[in-house]
Parts: sequence; C-alpha cells; structure tokens
Amino acid sequence: MAVKYMYNWAEYFFFILLIIGFLLSLLTPSAVLSYALIFCLGMMGGRLMFERKNKLQFPYYLMIIGLLIGYLLGAYYGNRNIMLILFIIGAFLSYYLHDSGIIRDVRY
Repeated sequence: MAVKYMYNWAEYFFFILLIIGFLLSLLTPSAVLSYALIFCLGMMGGRLMFERKNKLQFPYYLMIIGLLIGYLLGAYYGNRNIMLILFIIGAFLSYYLHDSGIIRDVRY
C-alpha cells in the first residue's frame, strides 16, 4: 500500500516540529531562556501567519501548533501558562509589526 506523502505533508511537518519543539525546550537551562525562546518562536509564527495571510492557512497553523505543543510538553523550567501567553503575544506582535510596515520584508 503506497502512502501518499504529498497529501499529508502538514501532518508530517506537525510531527517533526513537535519533536523539534520538545528538544528545544529540553535544551534550555533556565526559565528566563525558556520564556525568551518561546517569545521568539511566537514571533516566527506571526511572521509565517503574515506571509500566508491571503493563502491557505490551516496547514501552517497546524505546524505552528505542533511546535508549540512540543515545546510545552518538554518545558521543565518555567510556567507553561506564561509560555503560552508569551507565544501568543509574540505571534500577534510580529503579525502587527509586519502588517503595519514597521518590519519590512527585504527581498533581493
């Protein structure tokens, strides 16, 4: 039975990013670094949401959620509720900064 990878690419990336988020959270040695890293991951998620603003969104939301779940599952230091709030703030802040033109995309 042949597996159709082309149709399930979002689920595979969800799982890969879940593992990456888990490993990243295990590698952070303190709560402060965990908070800073999850905020930066939220900023990257907001950038991805801005890039896909007028296109198909759900697979990319699924991948962002996979990264977030993996990070929260592996978080040893820090409060998971604060990490979730920082991720959401980072995503919305990044989206707003890109949408308002404060941060511009430089393409050569």
